[in-house]
Amino acid sequence: METMQFCHSCGMPLQSPMAGQIHGNFCGNCATADGTLNPREAVQTGIAHWLLSFSPDVTMDTAMIRADHYLRAMPAWAE
Repeated sequence: METMQFCHSCGMPLQSPMAGQIHGNFCGNCATADGTLNPREAVQTGIAHWLLSFSPDVTMDTAMIRADHYLRAMPAWAE
């Protein structure tokens, strides 16, 4: 049985077609073509937009705060 792997930046399953090109422990949404991790703010904004896609009554400011809290739990961004 294969263990599911997740992006260390955003948590997306790396087996997902939406993960794009995989770069080590990062999905194609979180890393550049050479494998460099995108800036935290760019990843946070992407997660905020994802949150808004199923919570349209939430403001972008609130979504950014929620995305910030989420990123703190991810290995790439843990403080």
